Amino acid sequence: MEHVKKNIFQRAAEWGLPFGLYLACTGTAAIYADQVPLFGILFIFLTLGAPVLCYLYQRRKFIEDDGFTDFSSLWMLGILLFILGTVVSSFIIFLVLQYLRPNFIYEQAQALIELYSKTPETQNSEVLTVLKHLVEEKLLPRPIEAVFNTFWFITFTGSISSAVTALIAGLRIKKRKPEN
Repeated sequence: MEHVKKNIFQRAAEWGLPFGLYLACTGTAAIYADQVPLFGILFIFLTLGAPVLCYLYQRRKFIEDDGFTDFSSLWMLGILLFILGTVVSSFIIFLVLQYLRPNFIYEQAQALIELYSKTPETQNSEVLTVLKHLVEEKLLPRPIEAVFNTFWFITFTGSISSAVTALIAGLRIKKRKPEN
């Protein structure tokens, strides 16, 4: 049976779900880092690993196409991976923020207020005043707003980092000549 090569859109759709689950693990580690300190370290490693995983998918596509995938196609694959992955992870993170940690944003704001109040340089700062006002007036973002802000941030930074990984993924490997 002949192997049918898939285009970048099909590959992005296929690889978007596992990439999204990876991003969801990253976000969940960030949300629970205040309760489990090891998750903070895990979050850092997972965050740094996202471009690496994107590169691996881009390189896989480059090799699948026998080295004939151009930079723009690899970059588009990376952009689509981040968009589709972020859609998947956003849904999961919303569920976590809405149902498992509904007070997370408030708790983080309270922790910042406490930290700023104890630090002499920031006790009278405008940031502390604004934070207190946001908490008192219940103006902190709701989970869905936080998720949408994160969606735009991840897709933007992902599209930039996937340009770099596309450059690297598209490098040709020189084959060694067999020694006789």
